[in-house]
Amino acid sequence: MTKSRLRIGIIGAGGFAAQHMEAFAQIPEVEVVAFMRRSEGSLRAMQEEWDVPKGYTDHRAMLDDPDIDAIDIVTPTDSHKFYALEAIASGRPVLCEKPLALNAADCQDMLDAAERASVIHAVNFNQRGRTPVGRMKRYIDAGYVGDVYHVNIRWGFSSQQDARPDVPSWRFLPEHGGGTVYELIHVFDMCRFLNGEVARVSAVLNTAEKHRQFIDAPDGFDVNVPDSSAFLLEYVNGAYAVVHTSFVQRGEPLRRGFTADVGGSTGRIVSNGLFGLLGTSGENAALAEIDPGPPYPQPYEQFVAGALAGDQSSIETGFEAGLEAARIVDAVHRSWEEKRWVDVER
Repeated sequence: MTKSRLRIGIIGAGGFAAQHMEAFAQIPEVEVVAFMRRSEGSLRAMQEEWDVPKGYTDHRAMLDDPDIDAIDIVTPTDSHKFYALEAIASGRPVLCEKPLALNAADCQDMLDAAERASVIHAVNFNQRGRTPVGRMKRYIDAGYVGDVYHVNIRWGFSSQQDARPDVPSWRFLPEHGGGTVYELIHVFDMCRFLNGEVARVSAVLNTAEKHRQFIDAPDGFDVNVPDSSAFLLEYVNGAYAVVHTSFVQRGEPLRRGFTADVGGSTGRIVSNGLFGLLGTSGENAALAEIDPGPPYPQPYEQFVAGALAGDQSSIETGFEAGLEAARIVDAVHRSWEEKRWVDVER
């Protein structure tokens, strides 16, 4: 299929759908023509806000619409597999929000279905472009640091620690992909992206704030997902990564803080603010500012280009990326439960 314009239907027209709409608005080849949401009142409000002509409360009715070329799934994580398999069965390209699913087995089922149907597929690991990681990857691929020895990533959110009553409860519900393992699964995708596959992991998970209030649960409830986590990852190539994620991190600019640091045989590269980079290569000189280069392509852009051209190879974050990240998550949970290093199963 080679087309000049992609008409997209979004399943799950909630808060995150607005982020997707903002991204699609920057891509001239995209037209979002339909929303699906079970709440008719919320659906109509989203249609009015974004001037989207069609609205459905039943995803099957949306999938029966011949004027929709591709499907974007932005529902809670526990429903990703269901909607993705339905969309794949319709023969349409599918973009799915992260995490792809709540475990690797479900991710494998989704990938297998997409490949059997020869359907274009992508996972929205958008933090490759929303953090400096994509720009760092260009330098690593160009040999700036040589052979990678170690990767350090820290991601902290003071927005969750501030005890704000407007935080939605799903961020702390395991079935919706909440907590600092599922919600911040981006870090495992980043680790893979920067230096390849992970062989084994050791994890420490902690729930510091055991009772929280939320905008949709003002009386609050007891939290049973981690709000801070630390991971040691050993790569297949022998390098290692140290990762820290936190929802109880205070004092972050813009209420979120991210740092990445990659060292190797000939150099080092470090994130600097939102998109800046520091680096040193060759001589053992002090870190200095280096050109970050242009923005790294987002999954939205790659998905649209791949769907229009019928070319899966142009998409870096296909369902296999979601599967590999989920395999690491499965190993993380086993590591914490069994208090030992755990191999990433493939």
